[in-house]
Amino acid sequence: MSMEILILAAVAVFVLARLFSVMGKQKGAPPPEFRRQENGERPQPVLVHSDPNDEDEDDFEEASGLEKIARVDPSFNQREFLAGAKSAYEMIVKAFEAGDRATLRTLLTDDVYGDYEAAIDARETSGEAAPDFERIRDAQIEGGELNGSVAEVSVLFSAELATEERIMSTREIWTFERDTKSRDPNWRLADVSAA
Repeated sequence: MSMEILILAAVAVFVLARLFSVMGKQKGAPPPEFRRQENGERPQPVLVHSDPNDEDEDDFEEASGLEKIARVDPSFNQREFLAGAKSAYEMIVKAFEAGDRATLRTLLTDDVYGDYEAAIDARETSGEAAPDFERIRDAQIEGGELNGSVAEVSVLFSAELATEERIMSTREIWTFERDTKSRDPNWRLADVSAA
């Protein structure tokens, strides 16, 4: 009985050894060039490192401001940015009309907020009413710049504002900025100039 067990064990070991040796030749085995060679040495694989941030410096310098912004911030999309800029324009104009300093604080840089707050204070002192927002007639991106890690995008807005007497047309260039290294995805109004 014990002799039969020994023979069966020997057969099992033989079958397992053969199975193991065949498995290395099946699908999923390392390619032949990485299997151990007769001299015991294994060829070293050549690793190719590719970093998307390693841009050719000359190529980067020749790129437009908007292209540079898109390279350092892959989430930047001109169409989505313009849609967000239109929403921001309407929110800012309406907050200015209402004297809503809390909303303006979140949408403007400190310098621009100071100018808006001073204008609201002056208007409230004089009792003058702010014009009402009517509509944006047109908005288009004028250009962009990358200053260090700070992205700046300028948008030309053509809009209509209304007073009690008349409807006024306005054309202004609003420049929005955002630090591309910041986790905050929001852009803030950094400058307003007449077009």
